[in-house]
Amino acid sequence: MVRISLEPYFLHQEQVIGLLGTERATLALERASRSISLPVATPHALATALAEALPALGIGELQKVLHERTLHVGQVVGIEQAFYFRRARERDRTGDKPVDFHATLNTDENVTISGTFNSSRLVVQSAAGNLSGRKPAYLIGTVTAWDGVNIELRPAFAGVRSFIEDEELATYGIASKRRVYPNEVDQFAGADFRRPANQNDLHALLATSEEAVKNAFASIIGEPYVPKDWGGEKSDLYSSRLRIHGRQVSTAWLFKGPGFPRPMTVKALGKNGDQIVRLFSEPAELLVLQHCHEITSAVVNMMETYAHDLRNPRKYMILDGSDTARILRSHGALKRPEQSVPTNAQQPQAPT
Repeated sequence: MVRISLEPYFLHQEQVIGLLGTERATLALERASRSISLPVATPHALATALAEALPALGIGELQKVLHERTLHVGQVVGIEQAFYFRRARERDRTGDKPVDFHATLNTDENVTISGTFNSSRLVVQSAAGNLSGRKPAYLIGTVTAWDGVNIELRPAFAGVRSFIEDEELATYGIASKRRVYPNEVDQFAGADFRRPANQNDLHALLATSEEAVKNAFASIIGEPYVPKDWGGEKSDLYSSRLRIHGRQVSTAWLFKGPGFPRPMTVKALGKNGDQIVRLFSEPAELLVLQHCHEITSAVVNMMETYAHDLRNPRKYMILDGSDTARILRSHGALKRPEQSVPTNAQQPQAPT
């Protein structure tokens, strides 16, 4: 069972109460009233109630909503990434100590997001350090302007979001990460992920068809049922045979082969990047994206965004060309090409 936890740095009480509704807000305020430190307890109680209500409130991840082209002014969204925060002292007035923030969206370099909040509403004074300079944060707020390039957001909450899967771990404040790395997979134990893939291996991978890579991974994880590709599939491979630290998990896989021999971008994943949308519609615990080359940070951030869907949080794994080559090589499934890679293919560089 996944539980969401919110640690507030900034919280606009009236806005959060409006999001929660009368019943949830009343219960939260009653909980706070039993504390001896009411000024601090109230925002924490409201943040706890907000965390509990998030899956039911329908607050989508901003990057996901934008990607699916449903973003509109007046919509309440959440976004988690790094922002630049600046205390705008030149605009101070009684009761209002503004902090400006801005960022380039981590899934689309052509979109910016900005806004302002009142630092007088910081939960504790020490929170100012967490919202100064370039810092990661989770924001919930209302879209006040959107012109196709610039998004303005009026925040109701800024702080830290965690996903906790085990109540025992929650006692110690241990948050579950969404990303799974290939060295955590039992079937990949023979691969040496500390050693970079060499140029020969990367060239051999570019000469290996997407179908051959799919069949190789199916064999490695022990999946005997490999579907043929067709236009309407949500994923290229579905299996419940992958094991992570001894635990069996269901997986849906998306493979991208030498037909796209260059760094993967969001636009490379189908029309409007909808292959990620379809992948995350599969009923799998772990979504796997594989490519024969580099996978850009925008794609990784998009996978991260979809994995944080508050109604159905999942985990994901990225296998770029280097990871793929190392895994296939360790299982003897990487064949040396009989001839050089076609001249129109961009030559990959071995990552360090």
